[in-house]
This record gives sequence, C-alpha cells and structure tokens, in this order.
Amino acid sequence: MTIRPAEPADVDGLAETAIAAWQEGFRGIVPETVDPRTAWRPARIAERLAGSSADGTAILSAEIDGEVRGLVLYGPSRDRHAAPGEGEIVALYVHPANWRSGIGRALVAASLDALAAGGHSEGIVWTLAESPRNLAFYESLGFTRDGGRQRRPSFGSPLEVRFRITLADREPTAGR
Repeated sequence: MTIRPAEPADVDGLAETAIAAWQEGFRGIVPETVDPRTAWRPARIAERLAGSSADGTAILSAEIDGEVRGLVLYGPSRDRHAAPGEGEIVALYVHPANWRSGIGRALVAASLDALAAGGHSEGIVWTLAESPRNLAFYESLGFTRDGGRQRRPSFGSPLEVRFRITLADREPTAGR
C-alpha cells in the first residue's frame, strides 16, 4: 500500500472508491435521495486537485497494485466557531472490498501527520451517529467525542457527532 498526495490521474479511481464506500457504508442511514455522485463527480475532484479549491483542503490517496483503494480529504476545520489550529478530516473513504485492511488507519494517520506539520494542534472529524462501525473506528484511533452534534441538509440530515484528537499527543507515523 502506498499513501501519497492524490494526482489528476487518480480522479476516476477516487470517484469510484468514494461512491462505492458511500453506497455501502451509508446504506440505511443517509437517504437514498442523496446521490454521492453529486459530491464525487470526477470533474469536481479534478478541479480540487488542480488547485481550484480555495478552502485549503488536500486529498491523500491509498494505492494498492496501481489502483486507488482509499482517500482522505483533510484541511482546516469547516466549523464556524473553530478554534485557531483546528484541522479536520473532511471525508474518509475506503473501497468496501478493502475494508478492515488497514487503509483507513493509514490514511487517517497520514492526514493527522499533515495537519500537525501544517501547524494544526487538534484534529476533528464528523461521523454518522448511527454507524457503529464509524464510531468504533475513530475511538480505536484515539479520537474522543466532544459533544458536538449537527445535521447537514445537503447530506440528508442524519445526526452526525464530532470526534476530536490532540495532535501533540500522538506520535507521527512518518518513518515508522
């Protein structure tokens, strides 16, 4: 497995991975009327990778045998009242065929390393309150719930809970 910055050649693999993970992981939680192809259109991903995104986010790709099998989108916190130095894992997707293979852990670790290197002192992630798999995953990585709750209409309004991790308390994964 290789974790690296996503490249324009990855666009189709990123879209396919995100859509497959969304459809499997959000089934029964996010209304079927919310189409993942809207958020993960190849053209939109290409624009983000070309630097057209002014929000300060970046995408890392997980590649196995030349195929994109996971991605993480991270950057400054999108929360309106975010503290200075707060970074966010905006999206994490691993192709369902590769769940429980370590890709998600590697992507989260690499994104937290990048956030810390970029001067962020804390990392947050919003995840679905009705997904025991997601909740257990972030807890296993040392994230703790901080009481934040939200519903985003563009996402179909399922309840999301916020997790937080202090970046200074973790060992960087680079060089391990």
